[in-house]
Amino acid sequence: METVLETVGDTKYQLRCGGDARNTAALIVTSADEPAEHYDALCTKLHNSGLRTITLTVGQHTTHADILELIDKAKAAWVHVAGIGTATTIAWEFAAHNFDRTASLTIYGGGHPAAVVGQDAAQDSSCPPVEVGTTIVATNARELAHAKASGQYVRGDLRIVTTMVENSASDDHLAILATEIVLRSNPW
Repeated sequence: METVLETVGDTKYQLRCGGDARNTAALIVTSADEPAEHYDALCTKLHNSGLRTITLTVGQHTTHADILELIDKAKAAWVHVAGIGTATTIAWEFAAHNFDRTASLTIYGGGHPAAVVGQDAAQDSSCPPVEVGTTIVATNARELAHAKASGQYVRGDLRIVTTMVENSASDDHLAILATEIVLRSNPW
């Protein structure tokens, strides 16, 4: 895996890139509290499935426009987006605003930001629907309810997968996530 430092505005980002640059890219979006290196095993699984990977750790103020600029710098025309944990909101926002650059969306542990569950307020009611095939992996009952409420914000095929693996860096989690990304990335 190659580590590349890129700057967007005043913010420096670390991209971990791997796999054959001629292949379709999977963009793995993680939060700042989970180093990109934790997902090297996931990336290896995706490389073995013929995907190129770009792992991006995002901060609290990262925007979908920042991500677009970063994938341009990584020379990725289309990406299969995978959002993990607290980075799922920005993954949804990127896919919703950049459907012309997003091939699919896989979310691990969170529903659409505008979806409301019970008495909770929406995380971001201004986030538009996504227009790509989407998979949501729910790790508990709350996430499952959020995934189901997200259906109205997906203008494509929606697949909801349930699992009891909550630790996002565990081997089981990585296998589940790799499987779902590969399923979304293949035209079959």
